[in-house]
Amino acid sequence: MKPSSLSFLALALASTVLTALPAATPVSAQELQPGETVLERRRPEVEQLGIRAGSFRILPRIETGLTYESNVFATENNTRDDFIWVTQPRVDVRSDFNNHALNFSASGNIGRFFDYSSENYADYRAQVDGRYDITRDSSVSGLLFSRRDHEGRSDPNFDVSLGTGTVVPRYAEPVNYFTHGGEASFNQRFNRLRVRLTGGAQYTSYQDAELITGRTESQEDRDRWNYTGTARVGYEFIQGYEAFVQGSYNWTRYRLSQDFGGVNRDSDGYEVVGGLSTDLTGLINGEIYAGYLSRTYDDPTLKDFGGLAVGGRLNWSVTQLTSVTGSLSRQVRESTYARGSQIASSYNRTVAAVGVDHELLRTLLLNARVQWRQDDFNGVDRTDDVYTLGAGASYQLSRYVFVNGGYTYEKRNSNLSGFDYSDNLVYLRVGAQM
Repeated sequence: MKPSSLSFLALALASTVLTALPAATPVSAQELQPGETVLERRRPEVEQLGIRAGSFRILPRIETGLTYESNVFATENNTRDDFIWVTQPRVDVRSDFNNHALNFSASGNIGRFFDYSSENYADYRAQVDGRYDITRDSSVSGLLFSRRDHEGRSDPNFDVSLGTGTVVPRYAEPVNYFTHGGEASFNQRFNRLRVRLTGGAQYTSYQDAELITGRTESQEDRDRWNYTGTARVGYEFIQGYEAFVQGSYNWTRYRLSQDFGGVNRDSDGYEVVGGLSTDLTGLINGEIYAGYLSRTYDDPTLKDFGGLAVGGRLNWSVTQLTSVTGSLSRQVRESTYARGSQIASSYNRTVAAVGVDHELLRTLLLNARVQWRQDDFNGVDRTDDVYTLGAGASYQLSRYVFVNGGYTYEKRNSNLSGFDYSDNLVYLRVGAQM
């Protein structure tokens, strides 16, 4: 780690924000709407106007700048640091109909490392979604999406082997993968009763990976289809309070009948939960739920899972200038991790997070976040606990130019030797929008 480099970025961030701040008192805040956080509140004097095209608004923006990372390869020892030039373009097209809706969005996340070019990445996301209002109380909606992502060094699925007391990565670079899919929903309200039916499908495919030996390894045995069907029924027993039950069934089908190790990874699962959603006059809103989650695998050598399902999200408007957001989720994820004769069928990811947003000035927003994540592998004796702390600021110099900066600390503690690491990231970016 280079302390001088870290200090340089921190000082640059502080000086940029401080020199840009006007000597003015905060403008009185516009009233928060139900379900709205400080970050989402409208700020007419600086909000993005976009380009009007009939009944649509086109909202282009781009953000670019420098990130410093203290542990590029997410290793416990012999850490390597580097600077990354990050560019994030984005365009949104939003409809402005009296009824119905049709939207499009596309974004990119491109990172170029100064020293370790093997870690370069170029991700993207594109989505089109819409809603057709049948009546005032019923509608159908749908979306189609396509995205490219990468498995970085800290990803729990990033393949490694055990060396002489250390963890040695098998891959020479991040593994890229593509996900394409869609979803359709039907919503109906009967006075106090609400019903929602949803169905979705997505296909994930992986590019070949380059090994540190120089060879290329196929990843096609990870290609798969995921299908999901969900039904939810809610009843508003008191104004602002809705009790609901929700059930979903999902199944995963791999393109190959067996992976390269001779294992059939096809599976079926379901989740049944009950919960409460609330909108307490805009002060507290969100939902929480709990129930049972199960996943069964076709191959008897893979371990099945059954256990607690829990999740939710709550927004608390502490004041008109400060909001607190809490979230909790648990899900079963696909995994290819193996340790000796042990083969993981999947891992359970549990995430709990709390974030605080504060409007110091109408043009200056501060934020902080703390998160705990646990990845508990099924079929392999491995449990990772990941702790993340972050703080940042966003300053709107004008309607068209803004500056973002912040700091993130992440630490992983694993019950397996060699998988622990800690990482520091400092970033400073400048953005423009129309």
